[in-house]
Amino acid sequence: MRVGFAGLGWAAREFHLVPLRRIAGVEVVGGFDLSAEQRASWAVDTGLPAYDSFERLIAQGRPELLIVATPPSSHAELCIAAVQAGMHVFCEKPFVMDVQEADRVIAAAERHGRHVAVNHEFREKPIFGAVKDNIGTPDSGRLVFLQIWQLMDLAPWDEPVPWRAAMPDRALFEGGVHLVDLLLMIAGDRPTAVYARRSAGLDPERKADAIHLVTVEFPGGRLAQLTIDRLCPAGTRYVEIRADCERSSLRASLGGRALVQVGLKRAEKPGVRLDFGTGGIAWMERGLERTTLARNPRNPGQHATGRLLRRIVTALEAGATPPSGAVNARDVLAIIEAAYESSATGLRVELDWSAVTA
Repeated sequence: MRVGFAGLGWAAREFHLVPLRRIAGVEVVGGFDLSAEQRASWAVDTGLPAYDSFERLIAQGRPELLIVATPPSSHAELCIAAVQAGMHVFCEKPFVMDVQEADRVIAAAERHGRHVAVNHEFREKPIFGAVKDNIGTPDSGRLVFLQIWQLMDLAPWDEPVPWRAAMPDRALFEGGVHLVDLLLMIAGDRPTAVYARRSAGLDPERKADAIHLVTVEFPGGRLAQLTIDRLCPAGTRYVEIRADCERSSLRASLGGRALVQVGLKRAEKPGVRLDFGTGGIAWMERGLERTTLARNPRNPGQHATGRLLRRIVTALEAGATPPSGAVNARDVLAIIEAAYESSATGLRVELDWSAVTA
């Protein structure tokens, strides 16, 4: 399969190109970027062609799969242009800017018989897969309550990446998209309603969503809570998950964990315990007993993107629907839009999925 790139920046080089070169039968044919500097460094660093336009990439590279790794404001038009040109698409997150754009891309892909997948690669990280796989087992039972949180000392207005810094009031959209996607994966269902509040912290005049509290209702009385705190001066916890089930709590911590506890504290067993996972760790808790379920490898983002790329390429070569498709990404955007609507109005927002395909 011939693969080309739209956007030749960090994501293309670090997350996609390295694992693509390890997939049998894949030929990377180069990519395009509007930046002459990016094109020059790409050619030197990778030895691959760099084109100055989408049209030149199509004409000379003839890709069958386009990886869209540009800022999200350009995703919809690039995805539509790609499927119109006969290519499948693997798009970086966030998928597109809103649900309306997602519907346009999905309709275009269906019209032209092409597939669009989105890099929600957190689903492929072993620690999060372990949480999902243990829900409903005899050891855990059914899911009762789900918590996902992110704690970072990086205010949205201080983002070093220019396109992210230009959206200081879209933290739930830009970074929280992974949290919402994990919430859907672990719950295994579409939610029925969302209630959310957001804050810029102690500066009421600043237009930004540095802090989010989102309550999500699922069928069967199940609740979930998503928390983002981008003003946390403590240690960064990039993604933390707690899935409380009937007979155990399933936990996952992304970003590395190295902790030694010695002695006796309330609600803890006496003795010495070591938690170690450089790329993240998942475990099961029942009372004071803990069992390790999985650890991420080093560079978990690249590893997970590679796993997803392999699954997508395999599906496309077999003529099957690839995983992590555009409809799922649209669901994520619908929940995010409902959270922003709720935080703006102060009202609980009910979600209607009747017009959305499975």
